[in-house]
Amino acid sequence: MFFSLIRNFNVFISLSKNIIFVFLVLFTLQLSVLANVVCMCTTTPVTFLEVIDGDTIWVEKEGKKVLVQFSGIDAPELVQDDIKNQDCIYDQKKAQDARDLIHNMLSSAKEVGLVIKEMINEQNLKAQVYADGLSVGQELLYKYLAVEGKGNWCNSF
Repeated sequence: MFFSLIRNFNVFISLSKNIIFVFLVLFTLQLSVLANVVCMCTTTPVTFLEVIDGDTIWVEKEGKKVLVQFSGIDAPELVQDDIKNQDCIYDQKKAQDARDLIHNMLSSAKEVGLVIKEMINEQNLKAQVYADGLSVGQELLYKYLAVEGKGNWCNSF
């Protein structure tokens, strides 16, 4: 009887280890899926033209040049070298990195799309920007180059 209990206990432990292993594998897969979310939404196709700064770009939409402000996020503003404040060097580095990330994502994308949130006028709008289905704004947030809402960037220029 004693050996029967030990054998049952060992089976229970083995089964528990397998369940924990399966749980960890599924949990890891879920995290990897969440980290690379692709937009399953319908976007307005545009042609990327130029990056202005870490949250503003120029695109061509339906044959017209349109200024797009990223909706819901804020990145530090780029300023000219002659008016940089030495206290704001860190924010300027973030601004340059954000601009470079946007340029790299959009210039190499096969498809650039917008989910338009607000039409300010025909040449100016706020939108979520996607490069091959990936949210450019989310990438900026993941890399700490922008914040949701309004950032508390250095404003002493």
